[in-house]
Amino acid sequence: MANPIRVLQIVSQMNRGGLECRLMDIYRNLDYSRIQFDFFTLRKEPGHFDNEIIALGGKMFYNEMLDIKHIFTIPMRIESFLNSHKEYRIVHAYVNQWCGLVLKGAQNAGISKRIAHSRTSLEVKTVKNIVKDLIKIPVKKYATHCFAVSSKAGDWLFGPNSEYEVWPNAIDVMKFKFSNKIRQQIRKELGLKNEFTIIHIGNIRPEKNHVFLLEIFSEILKLRRESKLLFIGKDLSRGRIINKAKELCVNKDVKFLGLRNDVEKLLQAGDVFVFPSLYEGLPGAVLEAQAAGLPCIISDTITKEVCITPLVKQLPLSLPAGKWAEIVLKQNIQRVNTQSYFEQTGFDINNLVEKLTEFYINISEV
Repeated sequence: MANPIRVLQIVSQMNRGGLECRLMDIYRNLDYSRIQFDFFTLRKEPGHFDNEIIALGGKMFYNEMLDIKHIFTIPMRIESFLNSHKEYRIVHAYVNQWCGLVLKGAQNAGISKRIAHSRTSLEVKTVKNIVKDLIKIPVKKYATHCFAVSSKAGDWLFGPNSEYEVWPNAIDVMKFKFSNKIRQQIRKELGLKNEFTIIHIGNIRPEKNHVFLLEIFSEILKLRRESKLLFIGKDLSRGRIINKAKELCVNKDVKFLGLRNDVEKLLQAGDVFVFPSLYEGLPGAVLEAQAAGLPCIISDTITKEVCITPLVKQLPLSLPAGKWAEIVLKQNIQRVNTQSYFEQTGFDINNLVEKLTEFYINISEV
């Protein structure tokens, strides 16, 4: 039997972020006799999924974090690694603005198949994001294939009117299918009784707009006192959001659950999913919430491509928190089965794995 094609996936770190969870969904469903993933991470520390990756036959390579202070040495670092690992013919990079410099190193090492994959869209013009816009300039020069999770993500990394392919941000739909038994079990574990429960998934960072989410929840409590808000994700705000909850006097009704490996179960406990991000590529959390049959209230700054079921309503961030609260409370919380929507739109993991496998095989033979 021929050895599988080994594809080097270049990522920051394999922790429980949106990209990493989606990549693991793909990895778990591969036919390892045909395709195998190895991971080049831009952190020295191991990530959450590393042991599982190794158990499935993948390899982990830990490296220094990318840093603008060492921007000119980045291609050399990648080239040096690939020159000592001749088994790779395909490099697939998910490092946003750094993709161009990383793939320059891959080109210098003779890698003929170089994929840049955009998974975000930075629309807010901060100084930090302007610097990212400058760093990303070489990406089209060094990528042989350009992928994006949405048109917004593609336009951001590769430029409007550029040639790129949109690949659905597929998930394992059946894992999130609603179960009333699990709902009752998780609500009991969380100490929830009859409270109206809002759920949010996302690491606590500025673009997720958690301050506004807390303001919305404060207004919800004025209209429906028996309500709770569940935060799922790592706190990267150094406690700022926890302090904001205290400032708004809602902290007793907010549960900060941190990083969890049972998101599919926690979604069963919610009544409405609220996601007021400033910008996103194509948020997997919104897909997961739809797969669980949850009504989703999200900002209209997020690409419409994530709205694959009738469960999603998009609202402008200019709308006051009180109006968001009214709309959240009007949602029909009767769960529905959404599997057919995922299958029809290509967001089911089995469809994506089959398509990606054929893609890797085809380009490896050219």
